[in-house]
Amino acid sequence: MTGEVIDRCKTGIPGFDELCQGGLIRNSGNVLVGGPGSGKTTFLLQFLWNGVNKFNENGLYCSFEPDIAEVAEDAKVHGWDLYKLNDEGKVKFVKFSPETSIREIKSELTKLVSKNDIKRICFDPISVLALSQNDEGKIREMVFELSSLMKRLKVTTIFTDESMELDLGQARMSTDLSKTDIIQFLSDAVIFLYDTGIAGNADRSLRIRKMRRTNHVRQPVGMLINDSGIEVFNGQQE
Repeated sequence: MTGEVIDRCKTGIPGFDELCQGGLIRNSGNVLVGGPGSGKTTFLLQFLWNGVNKFNENGLYCSFEPDIAEVAEDAKVHGWDLYKLNDEGKVKFVKFSPETSIREIKSELTKLVSKNDIKRICFDPISVLALSQNDEGKIREMVFELSSLMKRLKVTTIFTDESMELDLGQARMSTDLSKTDIIQFLSDAVIFLYDTGIAGNADRSLRIRKMRRTNHVRQPVGMLINDSGIEVFNGQQE
């Protein structure tokens, strides 16, 4: 890495930012990949909650599948009152149908970002949006348009993508790529979450597969989800 100073968007998730030189690259597009129960939605909600409460940055949660009320209720388990933040205009929620056109999505997002001074956006999960598309070229175009818009709006974005790659470190053959794996090539960072631990008291694990312009920790590290949310072990803990 060069001596270039890169502006970082801190997640505030204990142990994570230390893995990647202080956090995600500011105004970058990132993808969080994992199977059911690996902690993807918890990561997003903690990212948005910390954005408001630790860094004074408003957020937006875009759902293509989960019921927004259920997501907000799940957040309460960790002490995150997202209803309150929504009422205050600090974390807004929007649900899109998979049939919603990319043009409509882009128009609505542009309005919400401008109106609410949004700095962080989460999409959960991007794979549902691709279900209505059978043409891989169209899927690539759709993902590229959405990612490009986020950068033009100068927000830091996290997409989630479902994966059945449940075994830690297991690699899939290129022929097994899902519809939305193209987003991994277009994203600035790819972070895998696993529902199995690696050692000690960690019941899950995390691996930063890539992060541009960042000297990040490359090996898997342990991760816990407890009452306070996600905690990542940086390799110095068991």
